Amino acid sequence: MRAAQWERWRRLAACLLVVCMPLPPPGSAVTKMKLRGYITARIDDRTVAILDDKLELTAASRITGQDANGEHPLAIADLGPGMLIEAEGQWLDRHRFFAEKLTVDLQDAEKQIRGAAYLQEEPGEANKISAGEAAGLKADGYWLDLTERTHREWDAVKVATTSATGTPAGTKEQALAGDQVKYAGIRGSDGRIAAERIELGPPAPAEAYKMPHDLEVVRGKDPQTGIDVIEFRHGNKVQGRMKLFPVRSVQEYVTTLGDSLLPPGNRGTTQALEFRFFVVEDSSINAASLPDGTLIINTALLGAIQNEAQLAFVLSHEIAHVLQVHYWREVHETRGQRVGLVIAGIAAGAFTGDLGIFLAGMGVASVVNGHQRELENQADRLGLQNVIEHGYDPREAPKFCKMIIERYGDRSTSKLWSNHDSSLMRGSFLTVQLMRQYPEGHFEQARRDSSAFRAMREAMGPVKIE
Repeated sequence: MRAAQWERWRRLAACLLVVCMPLPPPGSAVTKMKLRGYITARIDDRTVAILDDKLELTAASRITGQDANGEHPLAIADLGPGMLIEAEGQWLDRHRFFAEKLTVDLQDAEKQIRGAAYLQEEPGEANKISAGEAAGLKADGYWLDLTERTHREWDAVKVATTSATGTPAGTKEQALAGDQVKYAGIRGSDGRIAAERIELGPPAPAEAYKMPHDLEVVRGKDPQTGIDVIEFRHGNKVQGRMKLFPVRSVQEYVTTLGDSLLPPGNRGTTQALEFRFFVVEDSSINAASLPDGTLIINTALLGAIQNEAQLAFVLSHEIAHVLQVHYWREVHETRGQRVGLVIAGIAAGAFTGDLGIFLAGMGVASVVNGHQRELENQADRLGLQNVIEHGYDPREAPKFCKMIIERYGDRSTSKLWSNHDSSLMRGSFLTVQLMRQYPEGHFEQARRDSSAFRAMREAMGPVKIE
């Protein structure tokens, strides 16, 4: 009886909570909102959090999980950190959200991890991997642990004797960097992946690093004003120009930082890459990486970034897009759905005021507007791993997303990297990735800022930020 009485009291309390929620003004319609992101904390038996937003549930809330077999009812007790959810309901306060309906992506919550990535550096234990011995492998932003039971399809001949170019592996700086690795395994409590299967595949083809339509990005000067610009050329015709930020020390700082973050595997690609970093005058908080290694960083992004650790993550994320050939993968994997791409109808030599609109006309909208979520998550994993290895505090990455949310108060769209996944989705994924992959933390002594970053910001002066 005591249990039954408790259940009745619990349901009454749930109903009272619903009744006591703020009502809309008379005559107005209730505005339903949706939040999408990863649960970053379990607050209590009725509340979960996505970053700083608390999602409150009652017995009346409908909770379901979706997987390959369809939809399944879930209880509040089933919810936990790391789950990808979509909540529908209404705001009660600035960071309080009542969820009438909540859907969990159960496939995303599985501990079984599988994927494919191009190696961004030479494996330290390649010989052990090929010999079937226990070994570790860093790939796709994860640490993979291989045992004698791991099924391996690994080119032992290539590892032991020659690289793809016929150079002795012992003398070539990169023998396997740039090659593809496919894997499957189980994530452990320490964040490492116990690999059940590992396969070494070929590198991405040279065409994966080429711009569409043979487009080229070159540095030049505007013939009318003489100011420094970058030009988008198709043959001898200038399709558009973007104004370079005129302070040389700012350009040099971003280039120096970007070069310092390049993983060694960038020299192992089938197409020789020259990473170039250009700071352009643009008031949107944005950055873009093009397939050929060109990175474009808007002045507004540099003005919004709070410290060097955050900028290092943004650059590492964009570098990963290039080395993982994300643009080529999207074109290649969705080729059947695409129609012929045409050059944008921009007057020759005109200044491009919106990089996203211009590149959309070039057929490379995804490099500004965001790739598929799976590829964005991959770039985020690799970005986090890269900044950690360079001594930066990775917690600054989700902090930047939180700052964007607080600044703009919009969780459904993003002011970070244009129309990429919302800042709530991005920030919660980064938080969960740090929880899963680096449960021990220990980032208190990691770098956040530098005198060079502060000098760059001082040299910039005030910049326009939309």
